[in-house]
Amino acid sequence: MAYKYSTGPRELGDIKYEGDPAETQIDFEDDFVALKTGGNQVLVVSGSNVGVGTAVPGYNLHIAGASSAVTFIDGAANTDAFLRFGQGGTLKSYIKQGSGGNMVITNETADKDIIFNVKDDSTEREALRINGDVAEVVVNEGSESLVDFRVESTSYTHMLYVDGSANKVGIRQTTPTSGLHVNTSFATAIITKSANATISAFQHTILVDCAAGNVTLTLPTATGCTGRMYIIKRIDDSANAANISSNGSEEIEGSTDSASVPGMSSIVLQSDGSGWWKVAEYIKAP
Repeated sequence: MAYKYSTGPRELGDIKYEGDPAETQIDFEDDFVALKTGGNQVLVVSGSNVGVGTAVPGYNLHIAGASSAVTFIDGAANTDAFLRFGQGGTLKSYIKQGSGGNMVITNETADKDIIFNVKDDSTEREALRINGDVAEVVVNEGSESLVDFRVESTSYTHMLYVDGSANKVGIRQTTPTSGLHVNTSFATAIITKSANATISAFQHTILVDCAAGNVTLTLPTATGCTGRMYIIKRIDDSANAANISSNGSEEIEGSTDSASVPGMSSIVLQSDGSGWWKVAEYIKAP
């Protein structure tokens, strides 16, 4: 089938396929062009909008379909497939199916975020934010009382739970009743020292063995670790000394003198941000 054409303005009617004029045609109307196949308008240009699968496009590009696979972006083998977004001709962000198999979402605008919102009835709430300025992942950036954070395990629905309205955290606890509510066993670091050493931020319980000689443990600075606790336990009953010294001019129990731990005894020290205090002590009976 062929058509004659000429230059300059012409008035034409619809273009129809002679073998199937009712089902396959190009329909021309005022500010409207439609490509029809099978009796359905599959591509429509209406004003400044283009519709695929809809006769009334409401957007610059409006794609609609009854099947589950409405759109398909296919890159060549071993290449990336992109869906790009821009403003004023400048690329702002994109979604990429990488050639390595990873799905990548990128905000090209420096120091700007990627935000995931949800619709709670008629209210839009921010649930998750990937912060581009300080490279962090934030749940509930808007401090919404109705936005919680929950992690499930194979056996528990609330293995880790942050209750946004109550400002509480639960571990294996559906309704935390305290700032941190742990409903399971927990472990802390434990180590044995038989020679002089400085206690680190990654230690908690220190077993001190003075059987071979005196041992001095030096506490880290109390500054910057308010609330940190150390348990120091003697595991020998020799006459040798176990001494606990502070960092520089910081104090233990209001004194710059070292604290001592007798044989088979223990102390618990806690930082107040400027010094160390004994919050518990056990002295073996003579």
